[in-house]
Amino acid sequence: MTEWFKKWFSSNEYLSVYSHRNEDDAKNIINLILGKIPEKDNLSILDAACGAGRHSILLAGLGHNVTAFDLSKTLLKIGKVNASELRKPVNFVCSDIRNVAFNTSFDLVLNMFTSFGYFDTDEENFMFYKDIKNCLNKKGIIVLDYLNEYYLRRNLVPVSVKTISGRQIEESRSIRNNKVVKDIVIRHNGAIHKFCESVKLYTYESLVKNFEVLGYHVETAIGDYKGRVFDKETSKRVILFLTI
Repeated sequence: MTEWFKKWFSSNEYLSVYSHRNEDDAKNIINLILGKIPEKDNLSILDAACGAGRHSILLAGLGHNVTAFDLSKTLLKIGKVNASELRKPVNFVCSDIRNVAFNTSFDLVLNMFTSFGYFDTDEENFMFYKDIKNCLNKKGIIVLDYLNEYYLRRNLVPVSVKTISGRQIEESRSIRNNKVVKDIVIRHNGAIHKFCESVKLYTYESLVKNFEVLGYHVETAIGDYKGRVFDKETSKRVILFLTI
């Protein structure tokens, strides 16, 4: 499949589809993550594939040193505007997650809201975790927020339609070649816009195995933004806390 994310994440329509990403969800997961870190002051944090910077802005507002990167200049521009009044700015960087290099180390690395599995090969999907390991402090933590493959397969909604800000958004979902694929059609002011998303599916067990091969240890696995323990049958998310 083509690199769909370049077109989709650069589109002005992207945030319309995901307007349900609210501040409460972001605050819940940030509080949950920080609650699992012994030293909580003045952390050095990397937000990988940060989008418009919801999590980065909250963390910088709490006084942490935040670097955030994304491939989409459109989303980074929005993030910079939203972060402009912070006393401690976010260092926004444009980069592909497969090719990042930093000359600093981090206490916390975040990879949130299924910003994972976009590529065809395991090597590409886990490349960031292979590379960023060298930038993680001794007691550092990496957090991956991904979908629960088992739950998704059994609860996939084939088609949904919603209207947001005058836009009719139709989303068709299917599983093809071990990927969950979403075809998106947006109708607005007589125009029709079409986009696609594709995320490779990994079971909880395969995630753990791949991370162990890279030298990580899964400290904790939770199943939602409220901190409930991961349950393969009922959890919509799999949120892994990784250490080395």
